[in-house]
Amino acid sequence: MTTKGLKGKSKPRIMTYEAAPEGDWVTGLHPMDDLLRGERLPHIWCQGCGLGTALTSFISSLKWLEKNQGWDLDKVAVVSGIGCTGRIAGYVRLDSFHTTHGRAIPFATGLKIANPELKVIVISGDGDIAGIGGNHFIHAARRNLGITVVCVNNFNYGMTGGQVGPTTPHEARAVTAQYGNYEYPFNLPYLAAASGASFVARWTVLHARQLDWTLRKALPRAGFSFVEIIAPCSTAYSRWNPDGKGLDPENLRRRGLEVMKHYQLVGRTEHGIHPKDADVKVNERGEVLEIIEGEFLIEDKPDFEEAMAQRVDLAEKFWLREKETLDSRVELSLKERQVPRKEIQLGGFGGQGIMSAGKIIGMAASVYNKLEACFTQSYGPEARGGAAGSQVVISSKPIHHPHLTKPTSMIIMSQGAYEKYVQALAPGGILLLDSELVSLPEDHREDIRTFGIPATKIAEENGNNRAANTAMLGFWSAVEGILEKQALEQAIAESVPPKTVALNLEVFQQGYEQGLEAIQQEGSE
Repeated sequence: MTTKGLKGKSKPRIMTYEAAPEGDWVTGLHPMDDLLRGERLPHIWCQGCGLGTALTSFISSLKWLEKNQGWDLDKVAVVSGIGCTGRIAGYVRLDSFHTTHGRAIPFATGLKIANPELKVIVISGDGDIAGIGGNHFIHAARRNLGITVVCVNNFNYGMTGGQVGPTTPHEARAVTAQYGNYEYPFNLPYLAAASGASFVARWTVLHARQLDWTLRKALPRAGFSFVEIIAPCSTAYSRWNPDGKGLDPENLRRRGLEVMKHYQLVGRTEHGIHPKDADVKVNERGEVLEIIEGEFLIEDKPDFEEAMAQRVDLAEKFWLREKETLDSRVELSLKERQVPRKEIQLGGFGGQGIMSAGKIIGMAASVYNKLEACFTQSYGPEARGGAAGSQVVISSKPIHHPHLTKPTSMIIMSQGAYEKYVQALAPGGILLLDSELVSLPEDHREDIRTFGIPATKIAEENGNNRAANTAMLGFWSAVEGILEKQALEQAIAESVPPKTVALNLEVFQQGYEQGLEAIQQEGSE
């Protein structure tokens, strides 16, 4: 559009947004005004940058989906991180989040999981998505999370001055690699596909029509869709590399347009090619020689939400079967009891059944004695023989804090566990030891009740030394007395291998009897 000057010469008419009255939108200057925040324009992008084209393609695709597929744009959320591309979230008239650097995908993940009806779209740059946020990117793709990630790749950290980024081509120059980049870049489509994305594509910004059509496919899809848009950085990357050669280095607009044209000319469309082969090829001077573009991967598979729903359905069916078994069990006629908070610390080494003993106590308390119970565990890196500990909290009232503050009783089956835990036992607390494995030092605490039982020996005499933990449970049951003996026996029967139920119950009984004897002996002293 032109206007006549005073001397009859034609000159360009520059259309700009003027300051809008507060609360009003500037309209009529652009066919996509209804999806642009007019009060935030003009944008901050450099002349010759391809982000304006990327934004236009994005908005065009949304309007097409609204018109042709009935999309409700009130249910679209746009998320971006830090960087030049990250500004897009602030320019679109949609629900949007401009998040911290590299964290756009975690924010998008939370949005999608909290409200699955939303169409969540991440638009950000290569540094934000593949550099700072690279770990989030691969795991969102691995989960096939139902979001679309649009990455505008300009081969460098443009907003901060043109440093080498995760996609800077090998040999290309940058502010931090003025003699050529010696690192190898990510092939983003290959990274996305290898991580588990179900839709992967790439175009340059000058392939605007193809980009429009690809976005119209990617945005409505279930699962993780990834679209890479290669765009020039006229201020930083293009200044250091020869793709915009022959131009005035200060003319950003001309330089950017020349680079766009170059990217288009070296582009080669290869739909369906393996993403591994969809690389960006450069020569030893960093000049881009070839860009493979197209739609590389379209795969239909359950997205995160559908896969989780399938597992939930399977779990519900499994629980119904388990419930039938639980309902058929013999009811234990146990009286309700008021039990103050009790904290039990179990300690030993791997292979002694320290975790199993803690679980049995928790099951007996919660399932059979109708008390509140909480079980936690800790262990070393070794498969067997390393330090092992488990903790159980029991109370007739709700347990608001699951960790031990001052244990009221301890079941200790190794010297290391004794040395680690004994000082934490509350004064007057009960310390139960496997006397075959733990020796008391001369300075042993006198303000606690200490009992010993040869649990390992009892188990060995019954033919299985791995039943030593049930001997300790029997002893603890008699001495502590907060759970019904029958409840612990039922929990043991449901927790140990079926072939060893009788043996474990016999060992438990022997431990229980020794516990009663210990209590009687303590009372007579």
